[in-house]
Amino acid sequence: MTNFAVISLHSSPLEQPGSGDGGGMNVYVRQLGSALARIGSSVSVYTRATSPHDPAVLEIEPGLLVHHVPAGDLRHLPKEVLPELVDEFTENVIQRIALGRAEMPEVVHGNYWLSGIAAHRLKHHYEIPMITTFHTLERVKAQGRTVPDDRVGERQRVAAEDQIASCSDIVLASCDHEADDLRRHLGLESERIHTVGLGVDHALFGHGDKKAARRAARLPEEGSLVLYVGRIQPLKGLYLAVQSFEKVLARHPDSHLVVVGGPSGHLGEEELARCLAFAETRGFASRMILRDPEPHLRLASYYRAADLVVVPSRSESFGLVALEAMACGTAVVAAGVGGLTSLVKQGRTGFLVDERSPEAFAAAMTKVLDGHFPRGKALRAALELSRGYSWRRAAAEVAAIAEGLSARELLECA
Repeated sequence: MTNFAVISLHSSPLEQPGSGDGGGMNVYVRQLGSALARIGSSVSVYTRATSPHDPAVLEIEPGLLVHHVPAGDLRHLPKEVLPELVDEFTENVIQRIALGRAEMPEVVHGNYWLSGIAAHRLKHHYEIPMITTFHTLERVKAQGRTVPDDRVGERQRVAAEDQIASCSDIVLASCDHEADDLRRHLGLESERIHTVGLGVDHALFGHGDKKAARRAARLPEEGSLVLYVGRIQPLKGLYLAVQSFEKVLARHPDSHLVVVGGPSGHLGEEELARCLAFAETRGFASRMILRDPEPHLRLASYYRAADLVVVPSRSESFGLVALEAMACGTAVVAAGVGGLTSLVKQGRTGFLVDERSPEAFAAAMTKVLDGHFPRGKALRAALELSRGYSWRRAAAEVAAIAEGLSARELLECA
């Protein structure tokens, strides 16, 4: 099998998803790497060290290593500083391999645009194929926003994504919608795009007793629970969820909105403060339950405890939260964007909302809580859909792609 060098520069797969820069990408890198190792590949994940106490290398399980590579100050740094550190990071990866402290890679897999810059250089240094997963595209994120999501210049990131795409031997998309975005915004030919769906850990995320789950998560056992899981930043839409929940309370006054996540990015704290101020001003702050980001082991209890999960993101390349919720048999009310349009089956596993207004989201949420959306029917449909997604299946597809690239000539930069 293949020796993978997986680049996850700005966020370690060991970080807690839901806070800082940790999110679905962390889960993706960790779970896909683990699944690749279990089918026989060797996976070395390279991430930037953020503490002098980070071990140089950590074996997560046989075949899966995480390397903490120094670049810049050994602390968490704002994302806008990281482009300046990519060259230092890449040079230290090369040095580590040259000294025999890491395996010689046969394929490099970059995750996110910052990692893609490093992966591009590694491709040419070792003359190996490059696989890229963008996770998000700047041109897609920019749609509908009034304030940039981070302080990195939009032109800088767009130019970097164009360069990475032009030399990627294969670009992975998580769904057909993302594949369309790659063709439309990066001009990629279809033969260089492979759609590989993400997975879900079915041993962890599965249907269970709602009351037991609420006790386990220390949540109210009576009344309806609406759940939001994810980072708190404008892109993820928590403020829209809070505004919508106020309207839900008019019909379901015993409800609670449970928020599991933490501020992310330079606007995260401001977004959280705006949500709390709105709830306080409108008199329903006591109906909001805020929880710090939770590990997957505990997150499953929250999904099972909820009556519905709301995913109001402005942009989602896949929608891992929606998939995990459905694997637990919980209905999802989600924005009709990106990969969510492939996951959420309208009227079967939940509702897609095309209009970004509190009224539209509240109407869909109320349908679920009113019982117009049969829980038993939704449960069966959600479980059936989620069973089609597994990390082992994703790993097998990625491993086959990597093996196929070994027999092809490397793509040269456009």
